[in-house]
Amino acid sequence: MRGVAALVLIWAATCATAGEPEEAVRLLRQADSIKTANPAEFVAILDSLEARSAQLSKAQREYLQYLRAWKALNQGKDETVIPVLQEMIQHFSDPTLQFRARSTLMNLQEVTRHYEAAYSELNRVLEQLPGVADHGAREQALMNAAQLYRAVGQTDLSLSYSQRVIDENWSGRGICRGGQQKLASLYESGRLKTVGAEVQAGTAACEKLGEFAYANEIRTHAAKLYIDQDRLDDAIGLLKAHYDEVLRTEYPRLIAQFDALLADAYRRKGYAALAQTFASNSLARGLTSPYHESLVTADRVLYELAKERGDFKSALAFHEQYAAADRAWKDENSARQLAYEKVADEALASQLQIATLTKQNQVLELQKTLGAKTLVNTRLYAVLLITLVIFLGLWAYKTKRLQLHFMSLSRLDGLTGICNRHHFISQTQAVLEHAREFERELCIVLWDLDHFKAINDRYGHAMGDFVLQETVSRCRRYLQADEAFGRFGGEEFSILLPGSGLEAARLRAEQLRMAITGISVGFGAGELRVSASFGIATTRSSGYELRQLLAHADSALYEAKSAGRNRVVLYGVTPAVEKTVSLVAPRTGTGS
Repeated sequence: MRGVAALVLIWAATCATAGEPEEAVRLLRQADSIKTANPAEFVAILDSLEARSAQLSKAQREYLQYLRAWKALNQGKDETVIPVLQEMIQHFSDPTLQFRARSTLMNLQEVTRHYEAAYSELNRVLEQLPGVADHGAREQALMNAAQLYRAVGQTDLSLSYSQRVIDENWSGRGICRGGQQKLASLYESGRLKTVGAEVQAGTAACEKLGEFAYANEIRTHAAKLYIDQDRLDDAIGLLKAHYDEVLRTEYPRLIAQFDALLADAYRRKGYAALAQTFASNSLARGLTSPYHESLVTADRVLYELAKERGDFKSALAFHEQYAAADRAWKDENSARQLAYEKVADEALASQLQIATLTKQNQVLELQKTLGAKTLVNTRLYAVLLITLVIFLGLWAYKTKRLQLHFMSLSRLDGLTGICNRHHFISQTQAVLEHAREFERELCIVLWDLDHFKAINDRYGHAMGDFVLQETVSRCRRYLQADEAFGRFGGEEFSILLPGSGLEAARLRAEQLRMAITGISVGFGAGELRVSASFGIATTRSSGYELRQLLAHADSALYEAKSAGRNRVVLYGVTPAVEKTVSLVAPRTGTGS
């Protein structure tokens, strides 16, 4: 039926003449309305209009040019479309199309990882939004705002803009599109507790419109919630029921997500062959960017399958692949967050600068008005000048505070206050160069908390955050000021021990391990003891290249987990034997 409709529309476009401008406008609007629901028909209509573009008015050619940019986006030509959209913003005569081009550019910049530019455009779009009456343009801007705020954890803002899309419900699309963004924000913030009426309403609204990609985006969050709640049959049933439908959308990212979720659910059910197939399918979907959650899930499933069947060589390879994907995903989220914070700080500084210039203009106006009253004018000018100096001083102080705050955000982990991964690696590189020059030995210790997901699942993320903070507090007592201490992400930590050999590093790791085992979660029969597994590598055997040193420490950490967890393993020392020492008095350094 869709093919027949497309042929009818193409025929209508071909028959239309320059004397029938309303027919061209109707076709342009028709193409615009189906560009996500029916890409093939969208392209067919555009091709027919392009064949007679010389007969179109200037406004119609601009509209066609904007839709051609959408066509290029659907074909994956992201980077080439950016300058085209910027040209539209500068030169289009229709302010609504200019606004839509800016909204599209904002979304495209986020997709292509130009995060600072994306959040700068977001501010401009939201400034213009109150003056925009076109419902389609408003929906597009509100959806993009909800998406960008969701990506940096600004859940309340994301939910607010999603709800506005739902409330305006332009052409009956708001419940579908706004609902998809809203449910994504609710799941990612831990507020979605059941797959209930809201999920059903969103998918039903999308299917009614033929927006199957949006409907199945909603289902990915429902499936994740089922998996989190160990309702694996429900997750598998939901995903399999709509799998062929997702394949027909031809959206690689969505298909890869379905594959990865099926792989995860089948592995948890014990169906290793199916899990292997879907995980491999997910990785083979041809995603050009390494920054996708589905890659992390698929690599993790392949690692766990290899470990379960005792193929430790493959398990180690998949673990390294999984760790790289996981860190890339987390680093990308950090980069997006830092870009958002930087744009916000720059916007605040700009507002302060504008306020200062406004005050200066007011002073000049007063000088002009009071020019005849020499004595009074002089005194008033002095008072105003003093006020201005004070204001500028406060502005400079505030700006410096913002700069220091941004510097702190770029170096420290927000939850624990220790080095984040970027800053730890930067410090470690500098210490390694110094150690290489003077041929000094040093060690790197990697560790992570055992079964940490069980704590989050059983007691909630607030208790998980407490465990991470308590771990850092206890470990800091045994670290000196020159020993870098960082959080690599999640429950994984690292310390750098300058001037330490393997035995000294092992003793230090045992102190940290025993300190961590003193942490308990819960009460009475439900009490859970916290433990950690450690891996250590030294420059004596691994050299002074940081990548090699971390890889060897990570390999030792993997061996510690494979050997039963809650132990310390030294890279290159076999067999791995768990050793313990008595807990000695804490050191006096800060270990930051």
